[in-house]
Amino acid sequence: AASRHPARDHRARDATFRVRTMRATAALLWLAAAPAAARRLSVSRNMALTIGDATCDVREYGAVLDGTTDDTNALQRALDACGAEGGGVVLVDGDLLMYSVNISHSNVELRVAGRLLLGDRKTYYQQTGNASAVIIIAADDVALTGGGVLDGRGLDWWQHRDDFRPKALKSGDTTRLLVHNFTFSDPPGHCLELYADFVELSKVNVFAPPSTGIDPSEESHNTDAYDVHGAYAYVHGCNFTTGDDNVAIHANHTLVEDSYFGTGHGASIGSLCDSWVTNVTVRRTTFDGTTAGCKIKTHEKCSGHVWNVAYEDLTMRGVKNVFDVGMFYGDPGDQKHTTMLIENVSFVNITSTDHQYRQPSGKLARWSWRLPCSSRGRHQRSNAAKIIGNGLRSSVAPAGALALGPL
Repeated sequence: AASRHPARDHRARDATFRVRTMRATAALLWLAAAPAAARRLSVSRNMALTIGDATCDVREYGAVLDGTTDDTNALQRALDACGAEGGGVVLVDGDLLMYSVNISHSNVELRVAGRLLLGDRKTYYQQTGNASAVIIIAADDVALTGGGVLDGRGLDWWQHRDDFRPKALKSGDTTRLLVHNFTFSDPPGHCLELYADFVELSKVNVFAPPSTGIDPSEESHNTDAYDVHGAYAYVHGCNFTTGDDNVAIHANHTLVEDSYFGTGHGASIGSLCDSWVTNVTVRRTTFDGTTAGCKIKTHEKCSGHVWNVAYEDLTMRGVKNVFDVGMFYGDPGDQKHTTMLIENVSFVNITSTDHQYRQPSGKLARWSWRLPCSSRGRHQRSNAAKIIGNGLRSSVAPAGALALGPL
């Protein structure tokens, strides 16, 4: 009979692939896959892209760059021209008003020294329908760099949270994607929705207001900074201060380190249903005012497996729920049943001050009513955290200290 949890068949193999070897292994995979180089683009030892040798200045393709003239077509012509020449660098050094463009050629770097300004909401609908702002599709070795800004002008969109809202950057069928030294300001909805394998985010800022605690007319809901939908994602030196998940991890082999999470919903795995996620590490990161810190969320009536997850060397200030692990995300009502298995999750050296959520026992964990603790499931955990004064310091919780799943 077929296994109810196919990912377990590969558990022994995957368990040996830990984050401490991820960087070197991934680097070899990335480099081996790269085509013959015209120009090698790399910001760390983990990934090298090949960018073509063409240079395409958007001004030469009709861009005005005054921030009020629609330069969408000029930018698209420059992207297509560089792609047709085998790739290259597309230069934007002013304020470029735009709606939606596609990057559909490999070996292209969009280098923005100025600003990409999204047009108004009404015109955006008329011009694009339901398209994202920058779309990378069926292209490899693509980079967004230059120290510039994509300003999503989100305030007008946030008031229509149930309507379509464009992603700032979306990719699909993509391998080797680099975003380096770039800022996304006020995205209308999810900011980086990346269905790509081998992604590196380096010195990336995502700024949006929180979704609670401010004037409701200024709240930004569903403004996830980075939704991980591909294997081998590396995030470092980033500032994600937003209104929803700082990261939302849906794929295997993700490393987040040396970053800052301001307002937002924390370092989330999920939400998941019928999914298998392994080898995720979040380390050496500061959480400042997020609603959650270490968060795993899965839906009811779902199968799947989450294992080999490490939260390490984290500093939290004013975080509402330091640990938030739940298997009934949303509102399941009375139908609290799951065959999802969560195991081998470790919390190591986590310091928190001014947190809000405490169980009567004094433990800082939100893994109570959301978990299948009745006859429908089991909940086993070590005393992974305890209060010391006005703060929290985690004990070293070895792999396997937290196990959640069906009986």
